[in-house]
Amino acid sequence: MDETDAWQELLRRMMTVNASDLHAAPHQQIQLRRDGVLMAEDLIPTAALMEACACQMLSDAQRALLSVQDVDAAWNWEGRRFRGNFYRTQEGMALSLRLLPERIMTPDEIGMPSAVRTALEMRDGLVLLCGATGAGKTTTLAALIDAVNHTRSLHILTLEDPVEYVFAADRAFFSQREEGRDFASFPDAVRSALREDPDLLLVGEIRDRATIEATLLAAATGVLVVGTIHAGTAAQAARRVESFFPADARDAVRAQFADVVRGIFAQRLLPRRGGGRIAVFETLVGTSAVRNVLRQGRYDQLETLMMSGAAQGMQTAEMAEAELRARGVLA
Repeated sequence: MDETDAWQELLRRMMTVNASDLHAAPHQQIQLRRDGVLMAEDLIPTAALMEACACQMLSDAQRALLSVQDVDAAWNWEGRRFRGNFYRTQEGMALSLRLLPERIMTPDEIGMPSAVRTALEMRDGLVLLCGATGAGKTTTLAALIDAVNHTRSLHILTLEDPVEYVFAADRAFFSQREEGRDFASFPDAVRSALREDPDLLLVGEIRDRATIEATLLAAATGVLVVGTIHAGTAAQAARRVESFFPADARDAVRAQFADVVRGIFAQRLLPRRGGGRIAVFETLVGTSAVRNVLRQGRYDQLETLMMSGAAQGMQTAEMAEAELRARGVLA
């Protein structure tokens, strides 16, 4: 079996065993991540194979960028969709490839708390979903948006890098846009979105001051904005929003953020009994008490509010994990 055939067989194996990720670089064993654990495979790719993969998965414009930066891309192969990141190392081209689920899961299948589900019933404001890389944020967002798609007649506009899940319009009208292909930058695209009449705006990743500024503006002008941000907890997400700004602007930013926030949800994955992983959610709902704490920047009080806010659907990550353990769900 030649190297290309072996690579394709490995991709089929990735799909068969439902591995979440694949890591490949020249002159070392390819590794698959299953249930959060990396496992080495036999194939050791050459630099030529890695370059061939880039040619197969990337457009001409994306390949041109590889000399100066890493490149994200989505790729369809044998009926499945992948998200990949190509980057250069001292050994040559490397690839981190994620296998997206075969279909969009439902909120019930994910085990999504009611507070997360009802957040997208809001007419305006900001909903943040946070968690580490690989925590399942994209899968959760896709489940939420597809549920809206089947129940409400809205214009849903997504800004992504890259487009991962492709939605089949039901009751909703979709405008899925990809950075680099359909727009130049997230801040500009968020501002442009306000002229495109969205009811629900998904900002795939909030990663700088300009993007959060545009996002806060959109959330204050009658649009429901859903965004992801890299943070481990709800409190860390709020701190991260503030940290994008200089000290002399933070009082105003906290007030603006508190006015529009509808919920902050932190997600992580834990081993499930019987195999696989299950999502655990920390849920912070934008009640008047929560908004007051955010406005004052007293983030250390958020955990207490979540612990006492069960009637509003709030819970800490520890509370969520304890409940799953009591049900015998966790390994």
